[in-house]
Amino acid sequence: MAGERERGTAGDSDWIFASDDPHTLPTEQLPDRAAFDRYAAPLLERKRAERAEALKEQLAQRDSGAASTVRASSEAASSDGVSQSPPLHDGGTPAAAPRSPLTPGPAARPRPEARPWPDAPAAPDRRRTLDWDLDTEERETPGAGPGADEPVLPSRAVSYARSGTTPNVEDGAAGGIEVPERFRELGVFDALRDLLALVCLVTALTTTFTYAPAPMLGMAGKISIGIGLAALIAVHLLRWVPARPPLAVVRAVRVIGLLPALAVPLVVVAVDLVVSLPRLFSSLPDGPPVGIGVGVPLLLLGAIVGIEPRRHEGYLPHHVARNRARLLVLGIGVAAAAALLLALVMIVGRLFTTGWGFSVMVFADALISALLLAIVFAAVWRRDRSWIVFSVAAVAGLVALALADNTLRLQFAAPLSFATGFVYLPPLFAAFGVMISRSFIRTIPISFRRADWLVYTVRVFEFSVLMHAAAVIWHLLAAIASPTGVTRGGPVLHLLDAVVSACFVAVSIFARRALLERRAEVARASGVMAGAVLVMVGFLDTIVNSVATGAGSGLLTGGVALTTGIAAVLMLTVPAPVRDEFGAPDLTRMFADFRMRDTRRASLLDQVPDVNAERARRKTFPGG
Repeated sequence: MAGERERGTAGDSDWIFASDDPHTLPTEQLPDRAAFDRYAAPLLERKRAERAEALKEQLAQRDSGAASTVRASSEAASSDGVSQSPPLHDGGTPAAAPRSPLTPGPAARPRPEARPWPDAPAAPDRRRTLDWDLDTEERETPGAGPGADEPVLPSRAVSYARSGTTPNVEDGAAGGIEVPERFRELGVFDALRDLLALVCLVTALTTTFTYAPAPMLGMAGKISIGIGLAALIAVHLLRWVPARPPLAVVRAVRVIGLLPALAVPLVVVAVDLVVSLPRLFSSLPDGPPVGIGVGVPLLLLGAIVGIEPRRHEGYLPHHVARNRARLLVLGIGVAAAAALLLALVMIVGRLFTTGWGFSVMVFADALISALLLAIVFAAVWRRDRSWIVFSVAAVAGLVALALADNTLRLQFAAPLSFATGFVYLPPLFAAFGVMISRSFIRTIPISFRRADWLVYTVRVFEFSVLMHAAAVIWHLLAAIASPTGVTRGGPVLHLLDAVVSACFVAVSIFARRALLERRAEVARASGVMAGAVLVMVGFLDTIVNSVATGAGSGLLTGGVALTTGIAAVLMLTVPAPVRDEFGAPDLTRMFADFRMRDTRRASLLDQVPDVNAERARRKTFPGG
């Protein structure tokens, strides 16, 4: 969307939230820990002194009351000669002594003994001093047994629901998982990227790497994977085991250890390119000379994700690193475009050597792969935030399928080579690895608001329109080339699949237009119905193609319709019941915010009708 792109390109700040978010402050840099301590120290000291004075007054009042009671009892005993019992109420029960409002009653919950507070005055042995925490909700309460009647300060019950305040770290840590002090610098994003790098390296070790008869490339891949895994383990040991970790050494070990894992897949791709050049115009009855298995792009992805130093290792991307990350993604796009041009040259050459049917199907496959790459790199080039997030999510699904390729034997198991088609998987996974890096994420301001659920739903339907339109073309070309025997199905099956894909396009266009133009309730219902249709028809299409051709779920057999339909239905139904800062969810307000997020030419208040004239008009009673 035009307005979103303009706001995304307005600045290249280091702050990850958008400046037009009303719930954030337009700041460039948050105060560090030292500055916060300097600001908070006098406030904490004043609060501590006030509570110490309150405790002293409370204890003094209790001591004076106890002394007067003992003195009165002794005087009465000496005058009467007998000890008197406490006065009785109407029911015959002893009357309780008046209790200070600071002293909890007998219904107070028991607490274990607390440690003495270092700043409190010394107390007799029979008295229990309490631990006054300045910022936690829990306060000491007297327990049963000795000292059960001792005074405490009142409990401060703090509720953050609709209060406009933010809970402290100590408040949240009391009811959650307590993280050790040295591991608190580890961010969730960095931990997930390290986990992804580890999974990609291990999976690349167990999947097909190359199809070359020479074992040298496969052995080099295994050695580089072993070095990379050892480097990841050594990095975390050096960071978390020593009391004073050497951060410079940690960063160096990470980069040097993963360099072989980054270099080997690039070498494999280069070797396949060089060996394929003499055979671009010759027939290949025995397959590609080298071939690129799914392990090569997975190894490349694991190396790119794991080679960047983490924030807990003292790394923070500067302006140069952020610019280089974006240029690197665009450079990968240029390399993919060059590979596509080479594939087109090979397709023309195979028309005369291998057959026109083979060339037509290679061209159809290259068309869909090039469209997917174009969506990803166009989002980076235009710096469209919503398309970037959606592209990352879409490619993440392909990464998950590639990780499961060794078990499910999906289409990733087919050989990729410059001599037989368009090599798209290594540049796609490489771009994905750079796009989830910290350096690239800091090149765009990212924020999430309630209306963004609708933005990403629209992106889902737009993606469905583009990919299923390409699927229509693929099935038409497959129907033309099926008499040559290069496809699994016949012309009738491919024509039926083309009609089903065209129906997917029509349903997606209808849902997108409804979300953009119709009333909120109708738009949401239309989107849910369209998503349900995509899910059901896509599932049936997958089963029919699996039975007829033996092919599993994929783009051309209903897999994308099934996935996009589930995503659209979830995004339109799950976030709706969530309560926001305005109370109950308001679909009308949500859709109005979504539709005006590009132009910003009108506010929601402008949509409220003017009733002043109606209120000023004199009205007569009916029949008067």
